[in-house]
Amino acid sequence: MAPKTKRKPGDGATPLDDTTESSSEFAKPVYLVAAREDDPAAYSVLKVDAAAVAGGDERPRVHTVAGLPRAEPGMSFVAAHSKHGSWIVGVGGGLRAGTIIFDPRTLKTFQGPRLGYPKHKPVLISHGGEVYAISGCPRVVRPIDCEPWFESLSFNKGVPSKDSGLWVSWSHLPPPPFFPCFLDPYEFRNPPEISVSSYAVVGSYILLSPQTELVVGTYAFHMVNKTWEKIHDKNLTFVGQAVPLGGSLFAACPIANNSITASASASVFYMSIKVPSSTPVAAVGTPSLSIQEFKVVASEDKIPRPLFCPLGKDSFCFIRLGSSCRRKSRKALQRLRVSLTALSIENTEAIMTHCQSQDAKAKDLLAAVQVKEQSHTCKSKGLSGMSVVAAFSMFNIVGQAS
Repeated sequence: MAPKTKRKPGDGATPLDDTTESSSEFAKPVYLVAAREDDPAAYSVLKVDAAAVAGGDERPRVHTVAGLPRAEPGMSFVAAHSKHGSWIVGVGGGLRAGTIIFDPRTLKTFQGPRLGYPKHKPVLISHGGEVYAISGCPRVVRPIDCEPWFESLSFNKGVPSKDSGLWVSWSHLPPPPFFPCFLDPYEFRNPPEISVSSYAVVGSYILLSPQTELVVGTYAFHMVNKTWEKIHDKNLTFVGQAVPLGGSLFAACPIANNSITASASASVFYMSIKVPSSTPVAAVGTPSLSIQEFKVVASEDKIPRPLFCPLGKDSFCFIRLGSSCRRKSRKALQRLRVSLTALSIENTEAIMTHCQSQDAKAKDLLAAVQVKEQSHTCKSKGLSGMSVVAAFSMFNIVGQAS
């Protein structure tokens, strides 16, 4: 059965300098981190004032909130949360790879501690007041992405920066077992090419898989016990991050059929980790991953790259960035165009019942993902020539970082 889509009709707004081209209602503003195409070290934080659409008093717009000083090309960004606040955190880059912390509430920028070893475009994961940084392409030869490959930084006491009076260093953690940890002399001279392709946070675990060509399965890091375990014989079947939708549901870009690349669509994944209980004669068994995929037809052929942002329970959006050109007084006006398409799942209970059913007949009946689709397009002059590298909604989803 094909998933059903419900579209909201547009409101007929006429595009002006900062306009919407179709009706949309976003509960939270969306923050983007963008890099200038002519200067990859120049990052800016942009804000889409989507809340203005719901009120109807002003046209939604995208504008620059702040520039990020002392940034480097090759940084990755993540939203960090703790009881002390929420921040946009940039990590990595070149040989001087450090940490930049931006507070969207106060618009202040802090300089955080440097990594134990420089990482170029590291994989960043935020959970439980901690930011985890994993080398995206671990190396054994200098000058970058050598050990330690896995580190964490705590925000549970506040902003980890000398600027705020609190200095907390990055902590070293054990690397994933499929990293080049133990190489003989020949392997060291010809080290394997490994890259992290897929990742997610499920409960107290960080899930990782390498590139599709390297079939080693899925590994999980327990964030409390600080240990790794193999939880599935197959690699994760999506590319990039699976963003949380609440509970056991996630949104991600699936791997295309008979391909090693991401498809231009979105899927909803159900992921659950089962931990066997201990007995008087046996210790706790090895955890195992249960994963199921549900196609979202509304997104087909619409996503040029896997860039998702959670918008709240059962909702997420995918983001596209481009430029537009308008003719006015014989002069071409270059504008940044940001398109956000929000998808809200309307039959979550049916999907969960299907996934948790023990009945064989029920398992054969694929649940249809019913979604409500809303589009939101903003234009702003003076911001052309930029590429989005990260997108955030600054709130937690059922205890999971966005």
